[in-house]
Amino acid sequence: MPNGQLLSVVSRATTILMGMAGGVFSLVMVYGGIRFMMAHSPRAVQGAKEIMGRAALGLLLILLVGALRELLQYLAS
Repeated sequence: MPNGQLLSVVSRATTILMGMAGGVFSLVMVYGGIRFMMAHSPRAVQGAKEIMGRAALGLLLILLVGALRELLQYLAS
């Protein structure tokens, strides 16, 4: 597989995976927000905040993957 074709496949695959991960992030944030709004105890509120915090950390990792992909594409060209 030529180098340019490999880069194209990797770029397409990471774009699809990043899109799916963004969708999962949105769903988890909505779930955490609903749990936060429905919480009746401080413990439940803390649990909902942890869910949303972990989702935000996951989004940060997704963004880092995108930045790494761009960097690798720049270095390979």
